Amino acid sequence: MPSRGYALRKGRQGWDIYAEHTGKPVLLNGREQTGLSRRVAVQLVTLLKRLALAGADVTDLPVKGRYTIH
Repeated sequence: MPSRGYALRKGRQGWDIYAEHTGKPVLLNGREQTGLSRRVAVQLVTLLKRLALAGADVTDLPVKGRYTIH
């Protein structure tokens, strides 16, 4: 099973969330998670790490509301 680690990086337009095993930006609902505020990036990477720990494949989770993950 591949590593499902996530990391924050400071980008040109804000904070970016990357998958540690690929080095590429995380995609949620088809959108790269880049250019985020630090607060949002920290909250999202914390959530992704918790979901990975629980065994959820976060790349398959649809986003039903504009600002929520269900």
